[in-house]
Parts: sequence; structure tokens; C-alpha cells
Amino acid sequence: MSMEDTQKRLKELLSKGASQEEMLRKLSLAEGCGIKVSCEEQIVAGTEKKIHRWCGYITHCDDPAESIPETVYGAWMDGGCPGK
Repeated sequence: MSMEDTQKRLKELLSKGASQEEMLRKLSLAEGCGIKVSCEEQIVAGTEKKIHRWCGYITHCDDPAESIPETVYGAWMDGGCPGK
């Protein structure tokens, strides 16, 4: 899978709120790779409504060419970040 394909697939998985374990499985990353995932939350201007999106990047790959150090952002979803 090319880096562009991996970034696109990561964005799709982030938009679905997939677990880190599921992302690692579905992305078929090289040995040693890890995924760092976080949640961003915003309040829609002029309302009380919260929205959130998952963000992530691929790091610590044994082959540095597989790492995607810049953050990939998923789609905005309704509600606040889970667990907040």
C-alpha cells in the first residue's frame, strides 16, 4: 500500500471511530508501527452542540518510510469526545 493509500485508509478508519487495534489490523502496517490517536472536540458556533473528530498518525515503524508523521483527520461527528 502506498503512503497516499495508507493516509486515505487511516482517514476512513478515523471517520468511523475504529479502535487502534482495528486500525493496525486493517492498515497492514509494517513491523514495529504504532498509531497515535486522539480526539478533538468543538462547540458549534452559536449553539450548545458539540462535535468531535478523531485524529491520528503512524509512527515508530522499523522502516521510517512507512511512518506518517503528520496528523490525519477524520470526519466531524455529532457529540463530544467519548469519555469527556
